[in-house]
Amino acid sequence: MIFINVLLKTLGFLMGLAIFLVILSIFIASINNYSNNNNFREISGDTNSMNIISVINLNGIILNNQEDIFYYPRVISAHKVSKLLDELKEVKPKVLLININSPGGTVSASFDLYKKIKKFKKDYNVKVYFFTNQIMTSGAYLMANSGDKIIANYGSLIGSIGVSGPDWIYYDKPKTISSGIFGQTIETENGIEIFSQNAGKSKDLYNRFRKPTKKEINHLKKIVDNIYNDFANIVVQNRKIEDYELKNNIGALIYNSKLAKENFLIDNVMNYEDLIQFIIKDLKLKDFRIIENIKINNNLEKYLLSFKKNDISIFCSEIKTNFLSMSPLNSLNC
Repeated sequence: MIFINVLLKTLGFLMGLAIFLVILSIFIASINNYSNNNNFREISGDTNSMNIISVINLNGIILNNQEDIFYYPRVISAHKVSKLLDELKEVKPKVLLININSPGGTVSASFDLYKKIKKFKKDYNVKVYFFTNQIMTSGAYLMANSGDKIIANYGSLIGSIGVSGPDWIYYDKPKTISSGIFGQTIETENGIEIFSQNAGKSKDLYNRFRKPTKKEINHLKKIVDNIYNDFANIVVQNRKIEDYELKNNIGALIYNSKLAKENFLIDNVMNYEDLIQFIIKDLKLKDFRIIENIKINNNLEKYLLSFKKNDISIFCSEIKTNFLSMSPLNSLNC
């Protein structure tokens, strides 16, 4: 009898929890639908002012398409940012402030956003400022070069001007492959044969059971070098840094805000509140109002994120289809 009572109470609790999650999903879907139509809200200033300072808050790795509300804002979706810019075209802001914290992302998404922001700035005569209070590296720093000024809070990390391609790991004479609590292990000594069905020379690129040819290594290096040179040229042109200085001295190292300023990678070091005041004085705005993109409650976001894969697995999955990244692969455990 006691067992049946406990069982019924347990089933009742689980049923109630299921109903709650359904209601929560409907509520979240309604928020998503609303935010798709109206992504900005007014946060301060004179309601009637035409001097609009628009703020876009971006956090996470940069990917092409990732609009799932469960991941926002830990992923910067190029498609989502494009929609935000389209919405701002109707608002006609005087200033676009992009508050970004990102280690970078895929090459295609990073370059796409750089070009879109550059075009938005030119077409609508908007002053664009980039700001970070944590990290702005690789693809995120490439994006920042589309702006008029780059500002960082004290202690932020800037730089990593480089491009990463996946490592070709070769297992010489593999014997056994096993997985355990400490990860995957491989023993080698003529013990495994690999039979691949590929047509076309070098179709099996990154096959871990054969060595790369010299021609393949040179070809892959050429691809990475081409992207890197484009990245470096953008920085040279926008930051007025000598090409030799950038490639040989600054390199792909990461700098704190102080060193980044000394190397002309950023314009100034200040916090977000001081930056807002700087913008007002810089543009001589007598009146203004600030609007920013709507952000989902962080606590709710963290709770929901526990039901999904982490962002690293998504990033690594997209890297496989994009081939190259503008974010340090090793640090993301791809």
